Amino acid sequence: MKKSNKQKMMLGEFFRMQVQKMDEAGRFATSRNYRKTMRSFSLFLEGRDLPLSQLSDDMIIRYNRYLAGRGVARNTMSFYNRILRAAYHKAVQDGYAPEGEDPFWAVYTGVDKTPKRALDRGTLRRILSLDLSAEPELALARDMFLFSFYARGMCFVDLVYLKYSNLCGNCLSYVRSKTGQRLKVKIESCMEPIMLRYRSQAFGDYVFPIIQSDDAAEAFKEYNYHLCRHNLMLKEIGRRAGTGFPLNSYAARHSWATLAREADVPIAVISEGMGHASEKTTRIYLAELDNTVVDSANRNVIGFLFQ
Repeated sequence: MKKSNKQKMMLGEFFRMQVQKMDEAGRFATSRNYRKTMRSFSLFLEGRDLPLSQLSDDMIIRYNRYLAGRGVARNTMSFYNRILRAAYHKAVQDGYAPEGEDPFWAVYTGVDKTPKRALDRGTLRRILSLDLSAEPELALARDMFLFSFYARGMCFVDLVYLKYSNLCGNCLSYVRSKTGQRLKVKIESCMEPIMLRYRSQAFGDYVFPIIQSDDAAEAFKEYNYHLCRHNLMLKEIGRRAGTGFPLNSYAARHSWATLAREADVPIAVISEGMGHASEKTTRIYLAELDNTVVDSANRNVIGFLFQ
């Protein structure tokens, strides 16, 4: 294909090419983000397509005004801008768009800090004491939320993909999906009953009964569906426990961090992403610590809840 023909490439066609490559490489989260962005931009274009070479700063500015008019949050607008920018830069690199242009110079591509919601001990105890014996979906959501808290704020995606093969003696050893950082978490006594409760329900080697397929693409779809269901269940749990705000999966991380501070745990021991502006800094802190120090801190935090 000659360069002149290359630059006739349509935006939608280029996005579909990238999505296909990501799916083939198993990069399902990025593929999902590209699809979401293209759906949003296609709505802005009212279903029309355009050559990549015609993607201008004026059009991106109008797209952002369109999003703002629809009440889209600033961070979500930035998310779409970053995906479009990454795709455009890839198109330039591959010769599908002209060099030297920057259609995104006038729009926001940063990330605003959002309020982090943490639960106090009293609220966590109310969640613990809720009678959910007749409501298995709510009970599973609570168990996963508590397990996340007990495991130093393990993210929902890592809970979903957690396997018994991650067991290493009396520890869970897993690679955090977001950063690729390997973490080891000692299995405390409060975690064991939760694991045992779902041993017969879970598919294959998984700890929790979320993933039901060996196919990676299908498993990712199941994860996405259950993330929505999980947060929906947590909102109901939060309502019953009187959290005062919509409870979600991420609150477990911030609750652990908050109680860790109240328990006088050194900031260097608090796991990454929980109260630190820089994950890089947190990784440096954690790399310098013996894991038994982190396990001891986790035991203190869990004990602090039951005091």
